[in-house]
Amino acid sequence: MFNHLISPITIHYRPRNRNTYITITHNSEVCVRTPIKDESRIRTILREREGWIRSKLTAMASRSQMEHTLGESIRFRGECVAVTQFPHLSKTLEKAKNSIDIEKYYHHFYKNEALLTLPSRVSHYARKMDLHPKEIRFKKMRRRWGSCNSEGIVTLNTMMMQLSYTHIDYIIVHELAHLRYMNHAKEFHALVRTVLDNEKTLRRELKQIRIG
Repeated sequence: MFNHLISPITIHYRPRNRNTYITITHNSEVCVRTPIKDESRIRTILREREGWIRSKLTAMASRSQMEHTLGESIRFRGECVAVTQFPHLSKTLEKAKNSIDIEKYYHHFYKNEALLTLPSRVSHYARKMDLHPKEIRFKKMRRRWGSCNSEGIVTLNTMMMQLSYTHIDYIIVHELAHLRYMNHAKEFHALVRTVLDNEKTLRRELKQIRIG
C-alpha cells in the first residue's frame, strides 16, 4: 500500500513548471514532475493525493491480476486461471481453429456458469431487498454488466463470471435496486448501501475493470 512518507517515488525536477504533476506509469511507478526541490514538501503534496494514488495502484494491480492468455488461461471469479483447471473447457478448446473459436468457447463456458450460479444469488438478494424481478435474462453485453427496464426485467451480462463474487453481488444488488428507482439518485445509492455498505468502493472498482 502506498505511503506518502516512505514509498519510493521518482522525482523529475522541472523549474519551469508552475504546478506539481503526479503520474502513475504502466509498471506502477509514482512519478512527480515539479518545480519544488525540497522532497519533504513534495511528500506533503503526495499526502494530499494519497487516496487517489492508492486507488490507481489498486486498479492497476487488479487489471494485471486479470490478464490472461487466450487459449491457455481464462478470467474466472476474479482470478486468472489455467484452462486445464476446467477439463471440459480444455477438451472443447482442442476443437478451436482460431482465436474466434476460442472466444466463442470461452463465452459458452461463462454462459453455462452464469446459468448455474447467478439465479440463486439473485433470489437471495431479491428476498433480502424484497424486490423481485418479473424475469431474469442472461446475455453477453459489450458495455454494461447488467440492466433493468421499466417492465421489471433484469438482464445480467454472462461475462460477469469473470468477476469476483463481491463484484458479482454488487451488480445484482445494483440492478435489483433499479426495480424501485430507475435512476442513480442519492436514494438509489442509499438503497444499495443498505445491503452493501462498501458500494462506493465496489462501484469505483468496477469502472476500472474492462468487459471482455
